[in-house]
Amino acid sequence: MKINKKIRVLRKKLNYSQQQFADKIGVSRSVLSQIEINKLKPSTDIIAKISKEFNISVSYFFDPEVGEETKADYSILEDSYTKYGNTECPLCHQLLAVNDIQKDVINNLEKTISTQFQLIELLEKRIEVIRKQHTGKIKAGC
Repeated sequence: MKINKKIRVLRKKLNYSQQQFADKIGVSRSVLSQIEINKLKPSTDIIAKISKEFNISVSYFFDPEVGEETKADYSILEDSYTKYGNTECPLCHQLLAVNDIQKDVINNLEKTISTQFQLIELLEKRIEVIRKQHTGKIKAGC
């Protein structure tokens, strides 16, 4: 599901009007409307504000596996909002949200590093094959 639809699903799931949701994330209702109809791409700042305000993992917006009709959409939102939405301390609320964002960043970095190691291994194997081929040609007098 695209980011614009995920934002709309989130807003509707939380029973906010466009104006209420826009006020919560610090944008105008018209900007939110343009985002929801995919005429305007949300900036990373807007996505961060939504994630922080509603304690939603940033990865929720970028995960292609989460679709509009799946229960995963709602369970992710409900779990996050239930987990952090009821805390009395605003600072604790913010720290917990930042902690989730940090975990997402670390997970993405680990995936990137793993992919880079796999590419290095493939390159090393290819270099070895080329060396063997080249060595064979030198022996044959090429």
